[in-house]
Amino acid sequence: MKAALFYGGKDIRIETVSNPDPDPEPRQVQVRVRAAGICGSDLHGYHATSVKPDLPRRGGHELTGVVSAISEDVTQFQVGDRVVVEPTVPCGNCPECWNGNYNICSKLKHLGGSDSGGGFGEYMVAPVGNTYLLPDNVTFEAGALVEVYAVAVHALARVPVQPGDLVAVIGSGPVGLTIAQMADLAGARSVIILGKPDQPLQISQELMGCEVINVDTSDPVEAVKRWSGNRGANVVFEAVGGRSNTLQQATEIAAKRGRVCIVGGHTSPIIFSDHLARSRELTVSWAFCYGRRDGQKEFQVAIELLSAGKLNPMPLITHRFPLSEIGQAFEVAAGRQEHGSIKVLILP
Repeated sequence: MKAALFYGGKDIRIETVSNPDPDPEPRQVQVRVRAAGICGSDLHGYHATSVKPDLPRRGGHELTGVVSAISEDVTQFQVGDRVVVEPTVPCGNCPECWNGNYNICSKLKHLGGSDSGGGFGEYMVAPVGNTYLLPDNVTFEAGALVEVYAVAVHALARVPVQPGDLVAVIGSGPVGLTIAQMADLAGARSVIILGKPDQPLQISQELMGCEVINVDTSDPVEAVKRWSGNRGANVVFEAVGGRSNTLQQATEIAAKRGRVCIVGGHTSPIIFSDHLARSRELTVSWAFCYGRRDGQKEFQVAIELLSAGKLNPMPLITHRFPLSEIGQAFEVAAGRQEHGSIKVLILP
């Protein structure tokens, strides 16, 4: 089986792995991967220069495919079923898991590593509980964005958008743009996206009629003031993460008693004005991955919204590459400013 192996420091190699067809163990299915998305967390690993003890490893946790084998005890799926895989694997035996908040399980693991194979290979194996049927009217490519939409579903569960709210989204990557779609679906009066470069902003403007601000050419705080009539946004979603200090910006553009949700994963300390947040009585929350909402998995909610045609993922897919060109795919995904990339897919 061909698979992409990560050796660290932008070193990605296509190799024939020793176990060509990973066999499913009890309560597992084998999936022939059809589409896998490059995530921001994949890019963090791509840029990493330190050598980790688990290298080389396989990545890719946003994926769809076809069931190619099942273990003897699996009855929910058949060979040939179209599926999408949820990558989070909780312990299932702690208070958080029992209460449906399995995304904050202290023993949470993620598929897409050396054990499961990940989506950046021809095959991978997944637990039955992490495997969902992909409706026939959702393409494999669209299904590869289910995981991103599940993040957006959870963000709006943590900080709900009410009809008539003014919503600001900081970040024009896949997470920011899917959150903007969800906010529009929830009935926001207006949505403004602060980001860069121009191409993803233009797509969001055409897709949802959002207001857009390129933060390289305009002052985002002043732009939000003009957009909101000097009141600020009722809800602010931060979807940048990394080394950015966008929480300060979020507090500056939020309305009095506004709600701020930090979705991006930050790799360095974030600093903000306590006086500003306190004097405006802002509510600041964090959202991590996805869990259950009203007794239903948010991953399944995302699938159903896509199947119902309430979300449109296709404009977000800007580039597609075969597995053999995964190195170039990562260069394009990492070079958003140059290539205008949003979601880059690998098609093994």
